[in-house]
Amino acid sequence: MRVSKKFPLAVHSLLFVAVLSPKKRVTSTLVAESTETNPVTVRNIFLTLEEHGFLIATAGKNGGLCLAKEPKDITLWDVYLAVETNDVEEIFKLHEMDSDCPVGKNIFQLLYPHMLDAVTAMKDSMEQVTLETLVDELKPLLKDIQAENHTQSPAEPQEDAL
Repeated sequence: MRVSKKFPLAVHSLLFVAVLSPKKRVTSTLVAESTETNPVTVRNIFLTLEEHGFLIATAGKNGGLCLAKEPKDITLWDVYLAVETNDVEEIFKLHEMDSDCPVGKNIFQLLYPHMLDAVTAMKDSMEQVTLETLVDELKPLLKDIQAENHTQSPAEPQEDAL
């Protein structure tokens, strides 16, 4: 299945905001560093997430990002739909079909219900995972990183673990 880098980047961005905001001002530059992505790409993701009601961006010296919804109200499927497509024909690209070939002229009709089942299964699975779930799963990992950082350099701020 085709999934671009937009989806993991969008989830990473939302997690970053959920974990650090409001303790730290979250900007596209900060997320770009964390994701090793161009800040313009990150800003485009932010715009999409803002248009879909996941983020609130505030401009200015004290500006930054915050979540527009509670983490429990944002599912992976919601995020996926904001940045990707659920169109079966776009996810599963089929080759050109020869209308004289008995397989070629029937392949789409044959495969479509199975491809639709796969997208439905992906949707069902992703609807079960919220941003809150991911934050909860991330917390023990952050503690491990913070513990490692404190043994090396106890002066580092905890939010730098991301």
